[in-house]
Amino acid sequence: MLDQLRPLALVASLCLAGPALAQAPEMGDEFFNIAGDPDVTLQPDYGTVRDWTVVSGFAGNRFAFCAAQMSGPDGTWRFGYDSGGQWQIAILHEFSGETAYGSLSFDGRTSGIAGWGDGLWVILWPMLGEYEAIAKSDLMEVQLGDIRRSMPLRGTAAAALKVQECVENRGVVKSAAAPRPLSAAPASAAPRMPDPKRRGETFVGDCQTLYESYRCMATTLTPTGRFGEAMEVADPLGTAPTFIVQTDKADLSQVWVSFDRRSFAYVGLWGTDGTCRTPLPDQTPEVVAALGHDGWSLCIK
Repeated sequence: MLDQLRPLALVASLCLAGPALAQAPEMGDEFFNIAGDPDVTLQPDYGTVRDWTVVSGFAGNRFAFCAAQMSGPDGTWRFGYDSGGQWQIAILHEFSGETAYGSLSFDGRTSGIAGWGDGLWVILWPMLGEYEAIAKSDLMEVQLGDIRRSMPLRGTAAAALKVQECVENRGVVKSAAAPRPLSAAPASAAPRMPDPKRRGETFVGDCQTLYESYRCMATTLTPTGRFGEAMEVADPLGTAPTFIVQTDKADLSQVWVSFDRRSFAYVGLWGTDGTCRTPLPDQTPEVVAALGHDGWSLCIK
């Protein structure tokens, strides 16, 4: 694959299909909205942390979601996970139907997004990695046509941990429960990633996602284990995700993704049709959780 890359001649298409951004998720199939879902009964007393109220929802006896809610001068909003592993943002705003395509920004780092309103709440389904952004950033801005919000992110790191604890406990308060770090996972869950600091040649290309087109850089790396080649594909401006891919002789690739160029999440073993790489159907539970409901594809032409 790397012999296809040439200086100033790489054309890469990084297709990150989000979780049905312009459509409301189907109800009753283990996917739930964290606000306004008619199948869910809210339990508002899971816990509080740093002025956030953590709530849980149940569809009958089935766990549906956990979310942290804040109300203040900037409005009322929630963020959290449903039982299927999809994280969401819900903003209290009277709007019905599909929103305009707009942007979601954390400290000026912007990605494209759209949402869906039920008349009372507007639900957004952001990309993987932005959950940590909501915990680490100072300001979140949402612009969806006439829907415009600017929300300081005070106490979101603690709230994110409390939501994770709530999800692990399936929405039930347990006195012995203890939160884990956001990225905690068994040490054996991810194989050894190529070292981004051991860099070789760099090639310049034109990359495109579903949300934007940008100039990108592909840099060869030193592969690990049985893998014969490795590379990093990055946006020099830091707007698009960074991928690290290492490939074996059978053309199977281990793939990692980062949204901050510092911490990478392992997103499994991917196959190829000759042009595009996509996750194989059988993945570990840790990879399934990392992928969420997002559709993933990395195309290099």
